Amino acid sequence: MRLKYFGIAVFVLSLFAFEAQVFAEKISPQETKRLQQFVKRTFGARMPEDAKIDVKGYEESPVKGFKKGNFAISSSRGSGDIPFLISQDGKYIVLGEPIDTGKFEDTKVAGIKKGEVNLGRQSVPILMSNDGKYLILGELIDSTVNPLEETMKKISLEDVPLKGNKDAKVTIVEYSDFQCPFCKRATEDVLPGILKQYGGKVKLVFKQFPLPSHPWAKDAAIASVCAYKQGNDGFWKFHDILFEKQKEITVEKSKDQFKTFAKQIGLDTGKFEACFNSPDTATKVQNELKEGQSIGINSTPTFVVNGMSVPGANSEGLKAAIEASLSGES
Repeated sequence: MRLKYFGIAVFVLSLFAFEAQVFAEKISPQETKRLQQFVKRTFGARMPEDAKIDVKGYEESPVKGFKKGNFAISSSRGSGDIPFLISQDGKYIVLGEPIDTGKFEDTKVAGIKKGEVNLGRQSVPILMSNDGKYLILGELIDSTVNPLEETMKKISLEDVPLKGNKDAKVTIVEYSDFQCPFCKRATEDVLPGILKQYGGKVKLVFKQFPLPSHPWAKDAAIASVCAYKQGNDGFWKFHDILFEKQKEITVEKSKDQFKTFAKQIGLDTGKFEACFNSPDTATKVQNELKEGQSIGINSTPTFVVNGMSVPGANSEGLKAAIEASLSGES
């Protein structure tokens, strides 16, 4: 095969700042300092003050002439690993990782294979000719099927928090993050008007999509699942108080705050705490996150209206999607 590996640049370093701490023995202090300066010069204007970076896994890569490693980054805004390739002479660097095209699979079209690359939280489909000569960022889509129906098939509507008429013609699925300020705006300023305007014609389903850049969002998602286990009404009360108190919640005190909120709305705190500590609850949150990613969700809030994606706290976009669904145009 002509093409075995290629690099994909992932420019997400602007979320973090860098104070290099190096634990990989293969990197000299001089090289570490040089890489630190490169990163600071490149991304310095967008760096928060408290972030740190560890350089890990500095070793030979499958791409001839390059070594590979990871910038392990942490800050109050979150943490994550950024893979990189660097030439043997240390001169050239690629923010990304090699993709093994040997793992690409055959498609229903002769001469075309398919695979994917990970860009941050999003998996991007990619096509390649069998001879490795051509690459296409995209996927094969069957134009004879309804893509909105295909999207809804991937979304589970069983045993989920719900508002509105359960038999409504239009289903709005909200993928949300309790630490997200735009989700708070959607909850307080957008959705009440939508639900009032369309009444029994729509129903709202809530799905968990905690972003890794929000340090207490995943625990909040787990806590809200536990609230739901004590009833649909309990979930929405807990949901509302999380957004109401969003600016008061801290990473250090969040778990105690969640327990306090549960008590305030009348939940059984013993059951709530046992649920919060159960691995099964965390798995449910992770499964909803994966479900969202499988239909292309990569930001919050994102609404799926009968299969149509509407990103952001976008009142007009939601109305347009609802109207299209009610008119039968979708």
